[in-house]
Amino acid sequence: IIFKTMSIRRFAFLLIYAISSPGALGFAPTSKRTPTSSFVRRTDSSSNASSSPRLGKTAISNSRDQAEQYLSESYPKFCFLLQQNPAALQRMRESKTGFAVLAPSDAAIDSMGPERMQMLEAACNDPGAQQIVSRMAAYHIVNAPTTAEIMATYNVVNTRVGELPVEVAQDGTLYVNGRQIIQSYQFEDNMIQNYQDKDGNLLGSQSVEGGKRCIIHEVDGLVCPDELWHAMYSHFESAGLGAM
Repeated sequence: IIFKTMSIRRFAFLLIYAISSPGALGFAPTSKRTPTSSFVRRTDSSSNASSSPRLGKTAISNSRDQAEQYLSESYPKFCFLLQQNPAALQRMRESKTGFAVLAPSDAAIDSMGPERMQMLEAACNDPGAQQIVSRMAAYHIVNAPTTAEIMATYNVVNTRVGELPVEVAQDGTLYVNGRQIIQSYQFEDNMIQNYQDKDGNLLGSQSVEGGKRCIIHEVDGLVCPDELWHAMYSHFESAGLGAM
């Protein structure tokens, strides 16, 4: 979407509005850190075989905690946006299978330009625009821990509030609603399966799959539909912040 040129008066008003609001520092510049590893896998050999061993699984590392820590450290401005929809964020955290998010970097958010940046800042602190911001956030939360390969196969990704189109370029690059997936980070629970005899004695254990999977897809911008930017622009226009 190309917005009509912002008047000096409206831009100054939005800038003052955002800076004077309590949450205006949510998009302050931060540094990005590279994850050390996606998951840890251990294997312990079994011993003393039993004719009818009992099985039990235990998670010894938490993929959700690892993913959320990496999000907060590497994508703080995106995390600030997610916090504008606490209900969707809570459902994401409570998922039994894990989650995927489409996370723009701080640099990608900064690249939106001053007009959209100031509108987004102002909207995050304007109760009248809260529903718009909440939907923006929800479009970045995927319903399941969907990999880039799955998105490429079906050419669509299901988010909390609707579908977004996925395009695959000739060189294999993926675009979600026109935004490029730069890279993906996958975090998996480290599950250990224990083998016990009929008396409950531990016979052995081994690493197995079956835990949660949390995926962060870094994208080069916000993937929400342009109609939400239209709605935000109209909101501030009706509030008397439009060009005179």
